[in-house]
Amino acid sequence: MNFIYEVFGYPLGYIMWAIYSLIKNYGVAIVLFTFVTKALLFPLSVKQQKNSAMMAAFQPKLQALQKKYGNNQEKLQEEQMKLYAKEGINPMSSCLPMLIMFPVLFGVIDVVYRPLTHIMHCSKEIVNSLESVAFKVISTAQASGEAWASGITAAKSAETFANSYQSQLFIIQAYNHNPGAFASYPTFSEWASSFDMNLFGIFDLGANPEWTNYTLIIPVIAGLSQLLTTVYMQWHQKKTHPEMQMQMGAMNAMLYVMPIVSIFIAKSFPMAVGFYWICQSVFAFFQQIILNKVYTPEKVAELVEKDREKKRKKGGKSYMERMMEKQAELLEQQKQLEGAQTKTIRRDEEGNLKLSKTQQKDFESKIIADARKRMEEKYKDDEVLEDTE
Repeated sequence: MNFIYEVFGYPLGYIMWAIYSLIKNYGVAIVLFTFVTKALLFPLSVKQQKNSAMMAAFQPKLQALQKKYGNNQEKLQEEQMKLYAKEGINPMSSCLPMLIMFPVLFGVIDVVYRPLTHIMHCSKEIVNSLESVAFKVISTAQASGEAWASGITAAKSAETFANSYQSQLFIIQAYNHNPGAFASYPTFSEWASSFDMNLFGIFDLGANPEWTNYTLIIPVIAGLSQLLTTVYMQWHQKKTHPEMQMQMGAMNAMLYVMPIVSIFIAKSFPMAVGFYWICQSVFAFFQQIILNKVYTPEKVAELVEKDREKKRKKGGKSYMERMMEKQAELLEQQKQLEGAQTKTIRRDEEGNLKLSKTQQKDFESKIIADARKRMEEKYKDDEVLEDTE
């Protein structure tokens, strides 16, 4: 998993580095970075929205087939493939944008969580050394009962701290409370002293939010912004395709529970993480509104018809048509094989093979031929042994 984070994180990290170099404020840089990455992924979001709308409009026809052929799975599968081919729909196409988007999103998270790597361009060796110093600072602060360090659960041991994905944000937090501990790292100290993590003059994005003061606003808004997006998407789904809304059941309940859970998760991390979640949710909300306005059921039907017209002009076959031909070919081969076996192989009342005279003769000839072959191979081996002796 770390490999995926880094492969996509490093190129995106240069975008964050360029933005921060111009803005010189980490909070504003997160807002602009989220906007840029959303813009880069927008074509994939469009593709996913189009595919989802097509599948939603296609559901009633699938349900009709399921009612008609529900007791005959083989026939149901065959008719579904025919319907996919006729409508020009690839059921796997809606998964492709997500398969591309997920690794990129991991890269985005990597950039936000690791400013020392992506903005300061520290080596792994330097980061490891800074982690050791930060762990000592935080452990000492926790032993003294200092409030700022009490919420950093990753500081249970040096190993868990080093393995924490938020360790670089904790390093900056430790520096802000005890800069003298990092005196052996003048380059880092100079950078960290000028690294502005202040948001609106109110929130220190490097610090953990607390239950007892205004900093709790960040995780609460992070959860509510996710809930807003979820409510809107569910409302739109229910409005346009109520039959799909009924089918999702427990999944819908989870979509409402997760934003609430995210409040408690954001409370455990530096506020930079919760603030990024807020930016992500807000941009996702407005992006979804735009996509829903553009890709209405009527628009999707128009696009599907255009795709069909293009294929007809090209004279080529769609993916589903090729799949159907392949499946039909395999089914025909299977039927021929089963027919041949039924004709040639019989069994008696006890279930033993019952061969005809011709089959018996062929069977005995094969046994004799195999025996001769084994004897010839053994004879050759014996000759080789005698020659070696």
